[in-house]
Amino acid sequence: MEISLQLWSVKEEVEENFDYALELAAKAGYQAVEFAGYHGKSPEQLKELLEKHQLKALSTHAGMDRLKTALDEEIEYATRLGYRMIVCPWSDCKTEEAIVENAQFLESCARKTVKENIIIGYHNHDQEFAKFGGKYAMDILLENMPSVKFEPDVFWIAYAGVDPISYIRPLESRVCAVHAKELAKEGKENVYIGEGRIDFAGIAALCPPSKYPWIVEQEEFSSDHFDGIAKSCRGLRKALSA
Repeated sequence: MEISLQLWSVKEEVEENFDYALELAAKAGYQAVEFAGYHGKSPEQLKELLEKHQLKALSTHAGMDRLKTALDEEIEYATRLGYRMIVCPWSDCKTEEAIVENAQFLESCARKTVKENIIIGYHNHDQEFAKFGGKYAMDILLENMPSVKFEPDVFWIAYAGVDPISYIRPLESRVCAVHAKELAKEGKENVYIGEGRIDFAGIAALCPPSKYPWIVEQEEFSSDHFDGIAKSCRGLRKALSA
């Protein structure tokens, strides 16, 4: 079972020493990574580092500003490193007008990248579950960007008070990957996978890892970063094998 790590989880290590960050990911049990910026590394340099640690490039996160100013460069990185997902991790959801405008922009990106066999995805936080006229912002986004896929972050869906399984079920055909992050049994802390309340086995029954990439993102740590990403990797493997 292939599990990927969102490199934002070890962003400090990535900034200081990309090679060491990838070493930690590999030693913690991951087979692939999702980028969160390239920190001055060329596609060739990244490819060499990935091969050194026997890791694959699964996808990347690229913000709105990056997509507006450097979409061609993102396509180049994806093409040279062999991945097929460019995921926007955040957009302004303060007004319905902003939601629609951002969705239409992402739709234009998706129509461009499809020519290169690359999909554009969208990764949610909790803000997408504010309601506008009885609809979640996430629903308005998806309705206005039909070519864009959905990378659900199950932590943020649950954090917003929404059941991840119930929300994802009717959108299963739109899913491109699943972000696995654990919500504490009480409160809203991001704990290690297996120590909280999210039903990963139930989500996996809907989006099986044989069909959908699963990506661990750890934002809060009660131990050092290596220990934390390793625990979440083990916890997710256990949950997905249940």
